[in-house]
Amino acid sequence: MKLTAFSDVSLRILLLLAGIDGRERLSTQTIADGVGTPYNHVAKSVAFLASRGWVESTRGRTGGVVLSASGRVVTIGAVLRASEGDVAMVECETHSNHTSCPMRNNCALRTVLGRAREAFFAAVDDIVIAELPNQRQMGPVFIELGLGSLAQRLPEISPL
Repeated sequence: MKLTAFSDVSLRILLLLAGIDGRERLSTQTIADGVGTPYNHVAKSVAFLASRGWVESTRGRTGGVVLSASGRVVTIGAVLRASEGDVAMVECETHSNHTSCPMRNNCALRTVLGRAREAFFAAVDDIVIAELPNQRQMGPVFIELGLGSLAQRLPEISPL
């Protein structure tokens, strides 16, 4: 299963904000620099994350983006289910597709791949994003963004 670029960017934004843990509000441009993604893509993901209540976004000179209380407890699985939507492993799973596949009525492949999708989500449903940031991962990013002192407050390595 391959994640969409939108899901990838959304997860990276949450990871970056979790590492800062509310100590700084970051501009969308700073977040874009931190996650290595174009501003427009980050702006779209921030709007999505804010609509879900996982980040708080404030406009203006003293504004910025910060992880919300619900963002501190959101799991990878919850974010992916929201950002990926109804993930179809094979074309015939989509509701809009009326495939001409002769095996569509009792397809064992579709069943097996559906189980694989659920196993993937089950594996990430219990992983809280805010528990993942660590010094080795986030330290260089924070230093590049001028937030080096924040890296010292992170654990040396992630608990996973």
